[in-house]
This record gives sequence, C-alpha cells and structure tokens, in this order.
Amino acid sequence: MSHDIARAAIETRLLSWAKARTPALPCAFGNLTYTPTTGLSYLQGDLLPASTLNPSQGGKHKRYIGLYQVSIRTPAGKGVTESAAITKEIEALFPCPTTLQQGGLNVRIDSTPSAAAGRNDGTSFWMVPITIEYRVEAFD
Repeated sequence: MSHDIARAAIETRLLSWAKARTPALPCAFGNLTYTPTTGLSYLQGDLLPASTLNPSQGGKHKRYIGLYQVSIRTPAGKGVTESAAITKEIEALFPCPTTLQQGGLNVRIDSTPSAAAGRNDGTSFWMVPITIEYRVEAFD
C-alpha cells in the first residue's frame, strides 16, 4: 500500500534529521512504545491517509494522498521559542516541491508544511502540530 510508502519516506527523512540535531530529538512513530522524558522535547508522527483516488479509467492508476502530522512536543511552561525553531527546521526539511523516493515510487510534497496553533496537550508538554501533505502516483 502506497500510504505506507509515504510514511516510510517521510519518517526516514525526519528521523535522520532528528538524530543529527544537537541535541538529538527523540521520535515516537506509529505504534512503537515511547515514554516521554519530562523536560525533554520530542516528535510524534501520525499518518492521516485520505481516500485512494483512481484518476484514469480502468483503475490501474492509483493516487494515494494524505497528511503526515508531526507533533512537536516541548516542555510546558517554557514558552514557544523551541517549538517555533523546530517548526522552521521542519519547513526547511520539506521545501516545496520535494520528491522522496521509497520502494520504487516517488512521494511528492507539493506544499510547504503548515503549522497549526500550539496548545497544552493535557500532560507536561506543549504541542504544535505540523501538517505535511503528500501524494503518491502508482501504476499497476
């Protein structure tokens, strides 16, 4: 399924970048156990697939579209400076346009990632969601 291809491509780039940062930024991705450390920032990733489209007759052309949401979680009560800086870094990591190759397919990111308003997540973290829109064209 090409939604999984999109997830893998985006998470590979995010994880590589997050590990290379100083300090490194832990990542909690899809159904993996992660226990946040109080006082330390981390990223949480979630795939939000949309309906698969068949833009040509015969159904051999499938267009997988959706959103990949990166939730930046920084310690609550410390202001927005860190989350704002991470937001800018993620925007730079996925400039418009970006093509990521994974599993023999191209994962296209045709718009700049968008940040929504931050909020307290009900624990000890401030959360800022960043949305990355993706598209994968697959042909049987």
